Amino acid sequence: MAEKRRSLVGWLLVRLVIFAVGVGVGYYVRDREMDRLQAAYEQTKGELDRIKASGEVMVERGRRAGEELKGGAKAAADSTKGALQEIQGGARQ
Repeated sequence: MAEKRRSLVGWLLVRLVIFAVGVGVGYYVRDREMDRLQAAYEQTKGELDRIKASGEVMVERGRRAGEELKGGAKAAADSTKGALQEIQGGARQ
């Protein structure tokens, strides 16, 4: 009977050691992957921040270009209106 008990304890001890090693390796791999994923996250976040800043610069340039175009179109319209009034005034005389 003592032999069976010793055999059972040995079998149980081996399984317990295997389980403990598995848990330890699992935690190690998880921590290592977490560090790798954290680094990838930080890199991606930095790239997205740079892209956002570039996009904001492009939007501002587009807004200024639109304002300049609007001003140019207004000046052209005013010039055309003045020329038309001058032509019409000259034709009346």
